[in-house]
Order: sequence, then C-alpha cells, then structure tokens
Amino acid sequence: MVSIIYKIIPIQYNSQCISYPEWVTLLTICLCPLFAHIVSGTSPISYLSPTRPKWYDRICHYNPTSIIWRYAAITDRRVRAICWSRNDLAASNAIFWTAKGWDGSEEMVLAASPYCLFAPETTHSRILSIPTLETVITTLQGLSALYTLLGWLIGFTPDTPLVFMGVDTVFFPLAILGLLRLSAASWLTDEYLYSSEYTGIANNILDANATESPIISTESNNNLDPFLTTLPRQGARFKSPRNSWPSRIVRTVYLLLLGCFWAICLLFLAPSLRFAGVSSSSTYTDWKTATSFLVGVFCFFILTISIVLYTFYFFRGQTTTTIIPCSSKLWYKIYTMSLFSFMLALLGVACMETNRGPKGEYSSRMALGYQDCRSMVYLMETSPDTPSSGLTSSLGDNMTTLIGNIRYDTAVPNVTGKVASGNSTDIGREFWMYDFTGYCVGHITNIDEEI
Repeated sequence: MVSIIYKIIPIQYNSQCISYPEWVTLLTICLCPLFAHIVSGTSPISYLSPTRPKWYDRICHYNPTSIIWRYAAITDRRVRAICWSRNDLAASNAIFWTAKGWDGSEEMVLAASPYCLFAPETTHSRILSIPTLETVITTLQGLSALYTLLGWLIGFTPDTPLVFMGVDTVFFPLAILGLLRLSAASWLTDEYLYSSEYTGIANNILDANATESPIISTESNNNLDPFLTTLPRQGARFKSPRNSWPSRIVRTVYLLLLGCFWAICLLFLAPSLRFAGVSSSSTYTDWKTATSFLVGVFCFFILTISIVLYTFYFFRGQTTTTIIPCSSKLWYKIYTMSLFSFMLALLGVACMETNRGPKGEYSSRMALGYQDCRSMVYLMETSPDTPSSGLTSSLGDNMTTLIGNIRYDTAVPNVTGKVASGNSTDIGREFWMYDFTGYCVGHITNIDEEI
C-alpha cells in the first residue's frame, strides 16, 4: 500500500521581487475569472416597488451558489414551458424586487408584464449580444481551467500549476463552474427593462399565440407593486417539476456534474484516494503551499454547500423560481459574507506567496536560493522535471551563494557549482556553464544519465 505524507508549506513571503507593473498584470489575470463569473451571472435588479434592498440583501445574488442556481432554474423553466414567449424570456432573466422582497417565481411572468417597458425581440438569445459574448468568455476560461485540472488528474500535464498555485490562478475553480452556464446559454438575455410604474403594454409583449387574458390594474396611485394587480384565471404556462421528465433529467445532470467537480476537489485535498487499491510499498509526499491548500478548501466549501442545497430543493421540486429560495435567510447571508471574506483572505495569502519562477512563470513555490532583487535577473533550473536540479544565474559583479554550493566567478562570465538533489545532498561532480549557452558536462552519481 502506498504511504502518503501530507506536507503543507507554511505561509511565506516570496513576492518581494515583483514589480508594480507585474502586480497590475497578475491581479488583472487573477480577478478576470471572478468578475466574469459574477458579472455575467447576475442580472441588474428590476425594481417593482419604491423601496430598495439593503446591501446585505443584494450581495446574496453575487454568491456563486446563487449564480449556478439561476442557470439551473432558467434551464428547468424552459424545458417545462408549455408556451414560451418573449415575456417568459424577459421575466426569467430578471431579478425582481417587490414590496414583499425578492421574487423570481413563475407567477411574475404575468404579474410583472404590465410594468415591462420593452422585451426581447425573440424567444431566445441573439448570437450578436452581450450575454452571448459573456458565454463565450466564461466557456473559454472554464475549458482552460478544466484542461489543467484533468491534466493533473490523468497525468498528461505537469502538476506544478496546481501544487504551487500563484495569485494568477487562485480563482480558476470559479471558471470551471462557469461552464454550467452553457445549459442556459440559449435563454440568457439583457434585452428587457421593467419600470415601477404601470405601462399597460402587456398584450403587446405577449406572443400572438399566447392564451393569457388582459391584466387588470387598480388605481394608478397604487400601481407601484405588481401584487396589487388583479390576475385573471389562467391555464398553466409551465408543467410542474414533479411531473416533467425533462426537468428531472436537467436536475439529475446538474447534480452529477457538480458531484464530479466535488470529487475532483476531494482528490486534490486528499491524494490518498488516488492511490486506493494500489499495492506498493513506496512513499508519496503530497506537497502543497498554503495558497494551493486554501484554494482547495475554498472550492470544496462552495461545492459542498451548493450540492446540499441543490439536492434539497431539486428533490422537493422547488425549481420554479430563478432566485434560490433561501436567499433571504439570515444564515445564507452569513454564508455569503463568509465566502467573500474567504476570497479576500485567499487573495492576500496568494499575493504574499507568489514568486516569479526560473522560467518566468508565477507560483507560490519558495525561490531557489537567496534573491537580491536589485542584481538578480533570473534563476534557471537545468533539470526541472527530475528530483535533481542545478542552478544558473545571470548575476553580475556580486558574489552570491545559492543552495547546492553554487559559486559565482566574477572574473569570467561563467558559473560553476554542484548539483543539489531534493533533500539538499550533493549528488556528485561539478558542472560548468560557459557564457550561459546552455552547455554542461559531468556525471550525476546514482543516475545513469550523462548531462
């Protein structure tokens, strides 16, 4: 049986040599998946009441759990629709604030229609539109992150980007969750506008083949709340989630996909599961920096809470609202604020640990040796994919000692020194690099390979 040793490197300060322009670039790359996921997944609030929600009511809509729920609910509503109109598309994408609070229920399709100033031109998303562009961006980001994750899991890509995450990749799990947007991509739009005043144009918005009766409003001074509107009797516009097989399939596929993401996250945090059933007496050391470990915990936390909530509501058939039913609960607000606090703390730790690596990549791995930011140009590993590595540098006149007993000769532009193994023991003979051309000679003890 494989013996697993878990080692989490304590938080360390590695970012002293990163310049201001580099920080701007790194933070831009870091926040892009986060902003793309939040901005594209949250619609502007449609106010149907003169009151306004508090900031702690608004913030719940930016929770990734709320965003993924919205995608699932729109998809579920569409597959259950008996008659899908432009008004259905507009109301399904809107986030309504009424005198009774948040409302994304199916009843709002008709209740809010008299307050609609304009609706989409079609019953689906247009190809040339902002939501379609957002879908393309989130999909590309998600596929890139998924490729890296699956490559680590299967073994066809290096595990360094995951084991030693830099600040530029800490939010890539959100990019993977953004792939779930594809299920609702055909019915996402921003081409609608609702007013808190009665417009009386509902019949112009509904399709000609719709069977709804006109909506009768009360006096004009009471028309600021759609719940003061008298709705006539009407036939069902949507099938019940309990009686719709397409709805059951959508909910099942959603839970299976989230379960797969959760399992991959668990494998990242508990690598011993990857070696289950392997009969070997070897020892595997699982190294993680504090940044990588916190990213794993962050992803596991979101997915666990989301799966529990979705499973509870899906099996109860409570997918008739595009706003997650618990969004107004105190505990959900606390969960949301805890999540964003976690993001802020994760960003701070990642900024401290991020270091520019030998090949120009950014990671949270400790720098190989002493770094003098004023004189050091680069450090380069001569064999990065093996347990043994040598170091070269383009230092100028300063005499500096690095790990592996490397000595810098300032008289001639070359570097001499010993190769050091992973446990900092000398392996054997010296190697030479002249003028940094990349040529080296010598032999590494215990490794039958000439360099």
